[in-house]
Amino acid sequence: MKPDFRKSMAWLHTYSGLILCWLLFTIFLTGTLSYFNPEITQWMQPELEQVTASENSINRSLAVLHKEGGDADSWRIYLPNERTQKWMVQWSEGRVRHNLDLGDQVGSIITPRETAGGNFFRVFHYTLQLRGYGGRYIAGIAAMFMLVAVFSGIFTHRRFFRDFFTLRTGKLLKTLTDFHALAGVVTIPFCVMICTSGIMIYVIMYMPWSAEHYAGGERQLSRTLSPGLSQIDTTAPNTQPLMDFSAIQTQVTQSWPGQNQIEVITFEQPYSENGRIVVQRVNEHTLSYQTERLVFSAHSGKPLVGYSPVSTSASVRRVFFGLHEAHFASTGLRWLLFLLGVLSSALIATGSIIWLNKRLDKVKKRHIGHYIVERLNIAVIAGLPLAIVAFFIGNRLLPLTIEHRAVFEVQVFLWVWFLCLVHSFLRSARKAWVEQLFVISVGCLLIPLIDLLQDSQRLMGALRELNITYLGFNIFIVISGFVFMKTALWLKKKPLALLPYQVTSPISRQIK
Repeated sequence: MKPDFRKSMAWLHTYSGLILCWLLFTIFLTGTLSYFNPEITQWMQPELEQVTASENSINRSLAVLHKEGGDADSWRIYLPNERTQKWMVQWSEGRVRHNLDLGDQVGSIITPRETAGGNFFRVFHYTLQLRGYGGRYIAGIAAMFMLVAVFSGIFTHRRFFRDFFTLRTGKLLKTLTDFHALAGVVTIPFCVMICTSGIMIYVIMYMPWSAEHYAGGERQLSRTLSPGLSQIDTTAPNTQPLMDFSAIQTQVTQSWPGQNQIEVITFEQPYSENGRIVVQRVNEHTLSYQTERLVFSAHSGKPLVGYSPVSTSASVRRVFFGLHEAHFASTGLRWLLFLLGVLSSALIATGSIIWLNKRLDKVKKRHIGHYIVERLNIAVIAGLPLAIVAFFIGNRLLPLTIEHRAVFEVQVFLWVWFLCLVHSFLRSARKAWVEQLFVISVGCLLIPLIDLLQDSQRLMGALRELNITYLGFNIFIVISGFVFMKTALWLKKKPLALLPYQVTSPISRQIK
């Protein structure tokens, strides 16, 4: 540690950020994309039609479930909304789930392509594709390190006002340093909110000893803090579930005034005399992750006793969960959070580049550690966006009839990212940066072209129906392509004297 407090904080800021900077960049960038999870999924299933909820939508769904979901343990109806434009019914038999996507026309069934969708980014950013191997613990540790880096950075950069209005554009390293300080000032509230809420979501899992001591385990503590509905007696006589939802709709409208207030309808044990219906409200009226729910009988439609009030601690956790995923956010607020997420990712990326170049400026002899850090910077900062672009291209080019297609999409993402890592070690740093950035830009510009070549009616239909999701995605991806292209060309033309130091190895020298 350093002799005075500020130098100690600078040391802590530097190394708390460096240790997990590549992991943090990955978590922040993929988490930022998950702000538009439904929109990305909709773009990745272009076969879906734009549908809107109507008074008859639920009854049409019930007719399908009565026909297809006989003897099922549960039914579920997902109604379309402004973001998803997707109307789906689901029935479950034990652990086996069956889905049907419905079209706007009566009786129409849509079969969209299988895809990991935008939900891949949401799950990946907190499991790192290590769901059964401690991925959530690793993400939690990364969030804690990020909080340490943020608060130590506040003490390190004391001149917030000056940092905010300082951006030197001469040498690249000074530009990155000023941008890092500016981005840090702007994103402090966002980073604190995201990291704190991320930790609070799994706070019980991160402190299992407390849960074991007070409630006999994590699950039991969760049930105590957030009591659910009573168990349904499965031995009760069978009866037909209702087919007309209008009586329940009237009661729902009295409780929740306004149009299209229902998001999900769940039938629990629909063919049991004790079966019930849980109606969930759209998540735009509260910060909490859990919205209001009403409970009715599955065969008479009469209201039943609802959920018991949750504890204060559970309510606080749900608010943190809601803040983290921002389901409540309007389109404008979601774009603001998205831009803050991108800026936070850039903050982490510039910090790792600055660390390397400042270390190289102080040492006479560069060692293998510097070389590894430089290559990992390239593989993560440039390689991850390239893997994301490959994921989208894979969605369009993989055969529609292939089994486990969603798994192959994820494998395309992982393999391309791995190849970026190999490429970064085989080329000189300058060439590796330029080449990967250039390939990203080409990939971005190819995505709408592939769409146009595969089916020109997609674009025409989107223009005719004013499909904002499809058009907005393509516009954003094209703009991103030009930004990466501009960056690659700028970096290629930049004089070597103005570039960050480059650490070469025997391998890169031979291939160069």
